Amino acid sequence: MSRLNKAEEIIELAMMFQNSYCGLCIDDIQEHFECSRRSAERMKSLLFDMFPEKVEEVPTSDKKKRWRFVKGTMNFLISFNAMELANLIFLSQLTQDESRKKVINELIEKIKALTPRRKFQSIQTDIEAIMESEGFAVRQYSRPLVKSKTMEKLRNSMIAYKKVQFDYPTDKGNRRITLNPYGLIISDKHYLVGFNEYVNDLRLYKVDKISNLEILDEYYLKDENFSLTEYCKNSFSIYQEEPLNITLEFDKSVAEDVLNYHFHPTQKMKQLDNGNVQVKFTCGGKYAICHELFKWGGKVQIKKPIELKNYYKQYLSDVFNNIK
Repeated sequence: MSRLNKAEEIIELAMMFQNSYCGLCIDDIQEHFECSRRSAERMKSLLFDMFPEKVEEVPTSDKKKRWRFVKGTMNFLISFNAMELANLIFLSQLTQDESRKKVINELIEKIKALTPRRKFQSIQTDIEAIMESEGFAVRQYSRPLVKSKTMEKLRNSMIAYKKVQFDYPTDKGNRRITLNPYGLIISDKHYLVGFNEYVNDLRLYKVDKISNLEILDEYYLKDENFSLTEYCKNSFSIYQEEPLNITLEFDKSVAEDVLNYHFHPTQKMKQLDNGNVQVKFTCGGKYAICHELFKWGGKVQIKKPIELKNYYKQYLSDVFNNIK
C-alpha cells in the first residue's frame, strides 16, 4: 500500500473516532479496514500519539476497550468537494416540496460559508461543469400548492406528539378534522396519515387540501404498532385497499428492463425458461397498479388474481369508449 493510501486511512479513522458516540474498539478498526489486529493497533496508536489530549475512553459493559475523540477534534479536516455540492443542488431541483427545497438551499449556503473562499472559487467552476453536463428529462407530475407553513406545522406537531385540527373538503362540505398525525407520505402529491378518533381508524388527507391548520395543546399517544414503512407497503402508490397477491408476466423483449425495475417493496422476480419474467408482489391499490401496467403496453399479462384482471379490462374498456 502506498504512503498516500495510508494517510487517507489515518484521516478516515480519525473521522470515525470523532463521529462515533459509542466509541471504537480494535475489532471495529480491524473489520472496517480489513487489516490485521497488529495493523489496527498501530493505526490507533499513531492517532492517539498525535492527539493525546483529545482521546476519551468510553465506559462499556464488556471487556473490550472503546475510545472516541472529543467532538470537534477533526473539524479542520472536514471539507466539501464539487460533486457533493452539485448533488445537493440536484436534490434541491428534484424535490417538489418547497419547504424541503428551502432547507436544502439553506444547507448549501451554510456549506459555502464554511468553505474557505480560495477553495470555493476553485471548485465553483467544477460545480458549474457538473450542472451543465447532467440534466433532468421533462417530467409530468402534479404541482399541488402545499404551503411551506403547513408542512412546518405538521412536522412540528409530529415531533411534539400534539394533535392537529384543520378544515378539509368532503362530499358533504367542509369538515373540521381533529387528527393524531402519524406521518407524511410523498407520492404524486403529499398525504398526511393519522389516527382519526371520530371514526376510530387511520385516514389519509391531501396536504394541499388542508386549510386553517392549528396545533392543539393536547398530546396523543401514537400506536406503537404503527409503522409508516409497513403502512406504505400495503398499498401501490397511496391507495389503501385489501392486499392482493399479484402475479404478472412480462415478455422477454423487456426482460432486462423489468429485472432492473422497482415495482413494490414486496416484489419477487424470476426469469422463466421461455425468457419471460415473472413478478410477484402483495399490495392493494388496483387503480394505481393499472396505471403502472398501462405503461408496459402489450408486454405484460396479469396472471393472478382474476379480480385485478377484470378490473384492468374494465379500465381499458372505459378508456377505449371515451375515444371519439
